[in-house]
Formats: sequence, C-alpha cells, structure tokens
Amino acid sequence: MATPTSHQNPPDAPPPRFVIPVRYVSEGAIVQTTSTSLSKDLIHVRSVRPPRTGLVIGLQLYFPNVRDVVRSIGLVSETTADPNPGFWAEFSDDKRSADGIAALLARHREMGDRGCPRFHTRLRAMIRDGEGRNFDGYITNISRSGAFLKVDSLPPAGSVVDLDFTIPVARARETVLAFVVHVAERRGVGVQFIGGSDEFRSRLDEYVALLAG
Repeated sequence: MATPTSHQNPPDAPPPRFVIPVRYVSEGAIVQTTSTSLSKDLIHVRSVRPPRTGLVIGLQLYFPNVRDVVRSIGLVSETTADPNPGFWAEFSDDKRSADGIAALLARHREMGDRGCPRFHTRLRAMIRDGEGRNFDGYITNISRSGAFLKVDSLPPAGSVVDLDFTIPVARARETVLAFVVHVAERRGVGVQFIGGSDEFRSRLDEYVALLAG
C-alpha cells in the first residue's frame, strides 16, 4: 500500500467545488458522507466528528455515472470548523489512484458537471434540529449526495440536522445527518448527506438508480 504524502496545509486556492458521496474509515468507524472540494491530490470531506490530524484513513469516492468505486488512502492534514465542518485529506502517492481521479475530474469538467444529478421525487420527511424540534416536510428532489426539502420552518444555513425519511425501495425509516447548504426563503432547504451507514448508501443508490431509469 502506498503511503500518503508528507503533511502540508491545504493550498491558499483550494480545489474546485465538487460534491460526491465519500466513505471513510477512521479508527474502526465507518462514515458515509460527501465531499465539498476535490483534486487529484486533495479532498475536503464534510464531517461533524472529523478524524484527528495526522491520521491515515481509507477513502472511497463515488463518482457520478461510474460503476466502480475509486479507493484510496489519505492523510488527514487539517480539520475545519463551522461554517464548513470536516477535514482536508491528502491522497496517497499511488500514481494509479491519482491518475484515475484526475481522469474522472477532467471528464466531468468537460461535461460542465459539478456533482451528482438530481431527480424529482416526493417523499414525506422530518427534520430534527439541534434543539430537538421536529419539522415536517417533503423531499422534492434527491441525488446520491443530498436533497432539497420543502419545509415551512427553515433551519439556518450551516446547521446540522437529523433527516428522517423512507426510501421506497427499503420501506423502512431512515435517519441520516444532513448539512444545510443553502436556504431558499418561503421554499425550503438544500442539504448534503454527511452521516449515514453503508446500508443507507446502498438503499439510496438503489432508489436513485430507479429514478434515473
């Protein structure tokens, strides 16, 4: 296994915004979350409980319209706090992995794509904020990385909420941590999924594949 590059802080100009599902393993804990920025050398991952700086972690990247998962290892070079909680990780010096990520990013740049496609749906959902308040609403579009919810009471941008909803293919209630990326007044909120299980990832991917036809 290749070793990560030596520790260094993220560059002054961070990699371009690119939101895709990410799975990481840190000290035995498995987290299904999402990225915010990505290059062939560096990734920023959203996390409310980021792994400690200097830790080597396993990473899996789920690129849109790519059947195979891209696997790599990374060195946690810096943790980030609100309003962008998570961590930066430097990818290993495995040339094959770096070349694969670079090729996929180039393909998506050519297509003008910055992440996972969204699909219209209507799923009853509930948001639970940090103060334990519950707000009912509907998911009106969904992707492998997040969703848009029509809800009357809007949590602020940058907040982390529990999102409860039922994925039709599973017929079981799901609870996932979600990060409020943006707020549309009188409409709802856009969220990224940042704390799910492998089972959640599998069921969500199956449902999105059905919506894609």
